[in-house]
Amino acid sequence: MPEAWNPLQSAARIETGELVQAAAKIVGFKMGKREYGGARNVSGVRTSTLTFSRRLDSRTIFASDNRYGYLGKVGVWTGPDKKAASRCRAIMRAAGVPTAEIAGVAISSEMGAVAQRSSDGEFKQGEPHLLRKLVQATRAIDGVPIWASYVRLGLTAKGDVGLLELHWPDLSPAVIKEATLLKTMVKRGFKAPPLAGARLETLSAGITHSPAIGFFMDQMAAVRAIYIADDPTIGRKPTLYLDRHGEPVVMPREIALAQQEGRDARSPLKEASSTTS
Repeated sequence: MPEAWNPLQSAARIETGELVQAAAKIVGFKMGKREYGGARNVSGVRTSTLTFSRRLDSRTIFASDNRYGYLGKVGVWTGPDKKAASRCRAIMRAAGVPTAEIAGVAISSEMGAVAQRSSDGEFKQGEPHLLRKLVQATRAIDGVPIWASYVRLGLTAKGDVGLLELHWPDLSPAVIKEATLLKTMVKRGFKAPPLAGARLETLSAGITHSPAIGFFMDQMAAVRAIYIADDPTIGRKPTLYLDRHGEPVVMPREIALAQQEGRDARSPLKEASSTTS
């Protein structure tokens, strides 16, 4: 009797080698004894310590070393900013990110401090110390910002990849063209609608798209209007995304929330399966 066809095993035979090569090329991971897994629009490989996965519909990569962390076995990067930024740019080149689209690479420092509570209820805080440094990259095309694209990189104490999120999908030329037009309209006096209880803070044209974790890859050009509330106790700033007519646009989709007939729709991310290779 012929063996039943297993789609996951079939994909594993075809794709595992390519994923292993990509992991080595992009982040320097050596995937020895590994396991292949897939769920909806994501596939990847993992070992006992390393994980490398990517979306099937965009340039979106996730990589991690479970030994990475402030108290982890491989530690965290606290060294020179220049070296960390250089490592980030090298990873982006290996992943196929066009150099001209890198708007900037910045280093952020996460600080921490120990606090002690006394018997009378007062807190005494110690001196802050550096927990880790993270590298973040932003994107722009011909001066047009791509708000949803980013790279977030955490390096180990030795400068290896400990954590990587790279979300840099290819964009439609038509969307880029529309964003360029909107940028010109903003320069020429585009008017955002008034918002009750708030005043306009910034107005800019750009492109946004679906997030890294999701089942869709929508993209759109828009004018983003950020307001500041008249009430100083309101911290969140109202934001509108508008088309060339000044009308709100339909935002990019993430995950379908529709109800299936007779039962709730289950998230495919919770139904992920894997196979050892």
